[in-house]
Amino acid sequence: MKKFYKILFAITLIIATASSCSDDTLMSVAEPPAEGRFLLTNSISEIVLNKKDADKNIAITLNWDNKSWYGVDTPLSYTIQMDNNDGEFVSPLEIAIASGNNISLTHADLNAKAFALKLTPEVASKMKVRLKANLKYGALPIYSNVSVLTITPYSSLILKYPMPAELYLQGDAVPSNWGTPVPDIQKMVQIDDHRFGLIVALTGGKSFAVITAASTWSDPAYVTMDSNTTPQTSGTFEPRGSATSWGGNPIKSPAVSGVYQVILNFTTGIYSITPAELMTSPAELYIIGDATTNGWAAPGTAQKFTKVDNNTFTLTTTLKAGKYAFLNANATWSTPAYLGKTDSEPPLAGNLTLNQAPNWAGSSITAPNPGNYTITVNFKSGTYVLKP
Repeated sequence: MKKFYKILFAITLIIATASSCSDDTLMSVAEPPAEGRFLLTNSISEIVLNKKDADKNIAITLNWDNKSWYGVDTPLSYTIQMDNNDGEFVSPLEIAIASGNNISLTHADLNAKAFALKLTPEVASKMKVRLKANLKYGALPIYSNVSVLTITPYSSLILKYPMPAELYLQGDAVPSNWGTPVPDIQKMVQIDDHRFGLIVALTGGKSFAVITAASTWSDPAYVTMDSNTTPQTSGTFEPRGSATSWGGNPIKSPAVSGVYQVILNFTTGIYSITPAELMTSPAELYIIGDATTNGWAAPGTAQKFTKVDNNTFTLTTTLKAGKYAFLNANATWSTPAYLGKTDSEPPLAGNLTLNQAPNWAGSSITAPNPGNYTITVNFKSGTYVLKP
C-alpha cells in the first residue's frame, strides 16, 4: 500500500509540473516602432507671425496619430521639441502635451518660442520641430520625423508711450520760433512702429518741444523732465499734459547751430540729436549692389522704387547676401548716391548719408538674411527700413 501511495504521489507531481510548464503566461514586451512610422505633420510650413490679436489667432497646428506605438496598450507621454535649424536637439525647447493627438500654437505662442531660439524679428528664419514619446518614467523614448518651419517673428517691443499720429518740432531752436502754424519742414516722419525722425536745422543753444498739432500747443506735448541747462545729444522725454500734469522743460538744442537728425524712440522714451545733412529727395530711386538681382550693373526697372510722396520711396524686392546702395538713376553709379551713414548700420533700419564730391561719405549697406523685403527710404528723416 505504501508503495502505491508513492507511485500516486509521483504521478501527481509529474502532472502538476507538466501542467505548469504548458500553461505559458502571455507576456508583452514593449518595442519602439519601425523608423518612419511615428510621424508628425503640420498645418503650415511658412508662417509670418502677426502681432495683431497674437494671443487669439492660431499660427500652426501640429498633429500625430495617437496609436499604441510600442505594440502594447499603455499610457504614453508626448512632448513637442523645438530647436534652431542648425541645432541637434541637445537642449531643445519643450512643450509637454497633457492629452490628445495635436497641439495648436497662437501667433504669440510661436513668437515667444522664436525669440527663445534667438530668431531675428522681421526676418524669415528656419526652426526644427519634432515629437517625442516615451513610456512611464521616461522609459524607451522615441522621436518622430523632423519638420522644418520657416518663421518670421514680429518685434516684441513694448511701447513706453503710445505712438501719436503726427509730431512737429516747435520752439526757438527751429524756424517757427514758437509761432503757428508750424511749417512742414518741422513735421517729423514716422520711421517705423516705434520711432519718429526728422533732419532739421537747429539754432545752437536754444530749445524745442515736440507737439502733435501744427496749429496749436498740443495735449500732451513731449518734453524732457531734465533740468536741461546745457545742450544735450540725447536724453529722456515724456508726454506731459492734462492727464499727467503739465510741466517739464523744452529740449535743449546743441551748442553749435547746424543740421541735425532728431529721433524720438517710443519704446525707450529716449531722444537723440546727431549731426546730419539735409537731403533733397531725388526724382527717381534705384537699388544696386551684389545683394540685388543685377549686382553692381545698372539696376533696371525691376529695381526701381515707387515714389509714395515728396520724401518717401518704397520697393519690394529680393535680397541675397551682400551689400547694396541707393542711386538716383538707372546707371552703374550716380552722384549723389545714398549709403549707410556708418559701416555698421542695422540691417533692418538704419540711417543714410550722401555720397558725392567732395564728401565721399558713408558705406554700402549690409543686407539682412536672404529673402523678399519691402524697403522704405525717407529723405526727410534720412532713414531706411526693411520689412520681410
